[in-house]
Amino acid sequence: MENNFSPNLKPNNSALSFFNTVTKKARTFFLLAARVISAPFKKLWRFLCSNASFARFAYVDFPPKRDRAIAFVKKHWLRCAAFAVILVAALTALLCVTLKNTENSDYHTVGDDSADFGMVLQHYCTFDHSEKTHIAVKLSWEDGAVDLNNNKAQLRINAQVYPVNLPDAKIKWSVSDKSIATVSGSGKIDVTNPGKVKITASLVGYGKSAQASLSVRQPVTGLFMPTSTMTLYTNGPSRLLQARVFPENATNSNIVWRSKNTKIARVDENGSVKPVGTGMTEIIGTTEDGGFEAKCFVTVVNPSVDVEELTVRNEGDMYINVGGSVSAVVTVSPSNARNKTLSWSSDNEDVAVVSQTGRIRGVGEGAAYITVSSVNGVTQSFRVRVGEAQGEDPFDLAPEVIELPAQGAVTYTSYDTTFPQAVRIQMMQDPPPNLWVSGTFTTATEAETAEYMNPNNYYTDAYKYQFLDLSRANNVSADVLDAYLADKGVLSGMGSVFAEAAKKYDVSEVYLVAHACLESGNGTSELARGVEVNGETVYNLFGINAYDADPIGGGSSKAYSEGWTSVEAAIMGGAEWISRYYINSPDGRQNTLYKMLWNPENPGVHQYATDIGWAVKQAVSIERIFSSFDGASLSFDVPVYNGQIPPTVSPDV
Repeated sequence: MENNFSPNLKPNNSALSFFNTVTKKARTFFLLAARVISAPFKKLWRFLCSNASFARFAYVDFPPKRDRAIAFVKKHWLRCAAFAVILVAALTALLCVTLKNTENSDYHTVGDDSADFGMVLQHYCTFDHSEKTHIAVKLSWEDGAVDLNNNKAQLRINAQVYPVNLPDAKIKWSVSDKSIATVSGSGKIDVTNPGKVKITASLVGYGKSAQASLSVRQPVTGLFMPTSTMTLYTNGPSRLLQARVFPENATNSNIVWRSKNTKIARVDENGSVKPVGTGMTEIIGTTEDGGFEAKCFVTVVNPSVDVEELTVRNEGDMYINVGGSVSAVVTVSPSNARNKTLSWSSDNEDVAVVSQTGRIRGVGEGAAYITVSSVNGVTQSFRVRVGEAQGEDPFDLAPEVIELPAQGAVTYTSYDTTFPQAVRIQMMQDPPPNLWVSGTFTTATEAETAEYMNPNNYYTDAYKYQFLDLSRANNVSADVLDAYLADKGVLSGMGSVFAEAAKKYDVSEVYLVAHACLESGNGTSELARGVEVNGETVYNLFGINAYDADPIGGGSSKAYSEGWTSVEAAIMGGAEWISRYYINSPDGRQNTLYKMLWNPENPGVHQYATDIGWAVKQAVSIERIFSSFDGASLSFDVPVYNGQIPPTVSPDV
């Protein structure tokens, strides 16, 4: 309730009406009282003056009437003053008794300037109630508001009848809409739905009543944005963000929209996002009621342009010796092609092999054709002749960096951006890169960022798992997965579900198990055990939309909107979400932990975390889980920045 009630300060009716009535009645009363009181005193005075001795005491002489009075007051001023004081005191006491009989200690509400009396002055408790009696019903509040809590609320309203001694004063309560609230005979109000309702107190048999207005509000309990990522194109159309306020019957469902960087994208009051410049920003919606937030990461890129031509600039009759190597220099046209990822192959690997960075190595004497292909199918082939060995090549690459077969492979993906350029892009981000140290985040320096970002620094032992290709199956059976999940809370017995989800959405089954275990506290977190939303129990095993500000609210809202009403549904739905927005995203595959964090294809855009050590730390945790699956087949995808020699990553566990 927002009403602030206090004891009576003054009656709660019209002050002007009261003042006029009291003034008129008081004047009449005083005139009548003066006549009534003065009459016996006159008779007494005449009687006393009939005595000669008293007359001589009272009057010195008998001048005209006015002069006699003045002379009397002058001579007996002390007696006159005492008489006047006694008379005023008697009249004041009589007036106070009258007013006391009419006052109402329940009338006043703080902030209400109106006042009136429930009865006129002549209504003493011993008087009979006539047709002139002013009868009134007053309520303890007249304009109230209450918030629902779990679809219910209670409050009380009191009624007072005036005059207080009115016989057979019985109050009958009623409400204008029983679907919103009901009221008992004692004034207890039970509220069940939002809206506005009138509460009426009727004085049975007297035709008097009073009304109060009650506003019932349903507070906002959460905000959910189904679209957590969005890709727009410069000079392209705007796109409307859909957001859902919980519960659906919230009284104030207004959302305030803002963009974290208006130089990249702007958003209007309806949630329509307009691209402005290339880059990534956050569009944030905040509820007016409660201040709940939801975010969408918006990436603005240049319009999609396919590769049209590949030109190998040094293809002219390329010649190397056995054991020697050379890098092919390729130009991609047009220069603003969106996806410049290339793949390489040799038609005769007994003569020459080629890595996925375009480095060609002579294996045996003869000739071979090397083919380079773009993602959209544009190819270019050229011949390489290999002569007999003539000594060691100082630029020789170790055999391990050459692409291996599909399973148990190490793939090297090249990018146009140089490593220094990528680091500088990271340092210009807002917020800047962070490093989690001793339980708190600190802003990372450029040197610290470069250390964690360089693929050549963390690629051995457990660290290489940051390059693990998460889009490939590991050939681990459901029985083996179940053995690992046996003591993992709600995940126990879900091996076949993980295996099915991995196969359906092209995601590593072991990674799904690892991710679920890490995010759900081995199947024991509150989101894993189920959270009730609008009467339904929902589950979230991968921490999707479980933002730090409100992990339970955000995660459960996401699960509710996606229909994850069982552990099985949460596994399947979570796998689909991870595949669609990261691992196999059509806007750019981020199929490794490294790519999720740094996104080398488009640095600074759609990055999973701001902690520069996230990929390395997650790699260590995931390696522990993968080591439990001896038969797992692992594949790695190592990034190669323009001009950078890649590290030697072994696919062996």
